[in-house]
Amino acid sequence: MNSQGTDPRMIEALEGASSLQLYQLKALIEGMLADPRRGIAARATLHLGQPVQFVDFRDGQMRRGKIIAMRDTQATVLEEGTKRTWKIPCLAMQGYHGAGRRDEQAPYEPPPEPASATSHAREFQRGDTVTFDDRDGRNITGVIVRINQRTATLGTGDGGTWRVPFHALRHVLDV
Repeated sequence: MNSQGTDPRMIEALEGASSLQLYQLKALIEGMLADPRRGIAARATLHLGQPVQFVDFRDGQMRRGKIIAMRDTQATVLEEGTKRTWKIPCLAMQGYHGAGRRDEQAPYEPPPEPASATSHAREFQRGDTVTFDDRDGRNITGVIVRINQRTATLGTGDGGTWRVPFHALRHVLDV
């Protein structure tokens, strides 16, 4: 993971820790993040149109954007510059005060919907590896075993099956 944008003091403190200490810290952090009070407090500080900063989970870089949609535990953020949309847990972002806040009096205008906002059956086929978020926000990955008119049936490899609408599916890319 790239440490660019991370507080150097934090990295310096963690580099001296043993693997066991890092694993213990990871368990402690995951437990704290799972506390519903923390999630409610994070959600209460966010609103539509608010500029936020968040961490790109793929490379650890800090990114900035604007909230364009809100749900109970997550928000959709339009990233500055790239105009890419992200679905991010409210816990994983915070508001910021930057140079871009000069136009704060302007009314919020949602961005245009992307051309490929919906997924259709023809974009998927049997054998594709896909992922989706279940009702509890957990990321479920599986292989398409059947294509229906409006849904795909996934096998998760552990004997479980899910019937998921196409709009909720995302392709998994092997790296």
